[in-house]
Formats: sequence, C-alpha cells, structure tokens
Amino acid sequence: MKKLLLAVAFVAGTLGAFAQSEKGEKSLIGNIGYQSNAERFMLGVQGRYVIAENIRLAPDVMFFFPKNKVTGLDINVNVHYVFNVDQNLSVYPLAGIAMQNNRFSGRTVGGEKFGSNGYTDFGFNLGAGAGYDLASNRFVNFELKYTFGDADCMVVALGYGVKF
Repeated sequence: MKKLLLAVAFVAGTLGAFAQSEKGEKSLIGNIGYQSNAERFMLGVQGRYVIAENIRLAPDVMFFFPKNKVTGLDINVNVHYVFNVDQNLSVYPLAGIAMQNNRFSGRTVGGEKFGSNGYTDFGFNLGAGAGYDLASNRFVNFELKYTFGDADCMVVALGYGVKF
C-alpha cells in the first residue's frame, strides 16, 4: 500500500513539471471549422488568458458563411481546464456560455420578395480540445464543442495560435 501511495504521489508531482502555461499568459488563435446542423463553413478567432494554474478563459467569435441565405455569428466565453500530457501536447474539457446570432437575407417565395430578419439565441457549451506546441510561442489546436440552446449545434475547429 505504501508503494502505491508513493507511486501516486510521484506521478502527481511530475504532472506539474509539464506545465505549458503560466498565470497571465495570453494567446490568440485563428480557426477554421464546420458547424453541424446548418452545415456551414466557419472562420473564427479565439483569445486565451490563463487565470490560474491549468485554468484559462477563452472567449471566441465565429463567423459562419451563408448557406441557404442564412449567415451566422456566434460569440462564446468558455473556460478550459488544461491537462498537460507531455511537453508539447495538452488536452482540455471546456464549458461556457454562447450567443448565437443568425441572419436570414431576403428571400423570394412564389415570386414575392421578403425582407431580411434574424434572431439571437443564448445557450451553453460543452466540449473538449487539444493543443500541440510547434515552438515555444506557436501551436496548433483542435476543438470540438456542442452548443445547447434553441439552435443546438456542434462545431469542429482547427486552429493555429501564437502565445505572447
């Protein structure tokens, strides 16, 4: 039993040795991705700020290209809890809040033209991601999140980031 406790203490102590981020560290990520339910291509930007050991705040803005005359703009604020797998690889679950905004451009139905309108919905996000350091200040990122709201959807994003 003592050996098991010693082994657990050793493993727990070495996990901190792989810390990839320090409190106050900032990063910026450019993302490309795909939204599941509307089947739309996405471009986005995400900022990150480490607020405590292994915890970071990650607001993002995602623009969804028009499909069937519907354009989207989502704004999210998520929190990541980072697990450092090794020197270059980290994984994280995420949770946060979402604001989804969709705009319907003018449509023609039966020869009659209708104006534009839109709606905004609020929800919450759950998901996970992974980051791989390419250098001390550059990394690639993969993220998958599901937004629960009136317009439920899943977003898959691949990004390139810079730490500063």
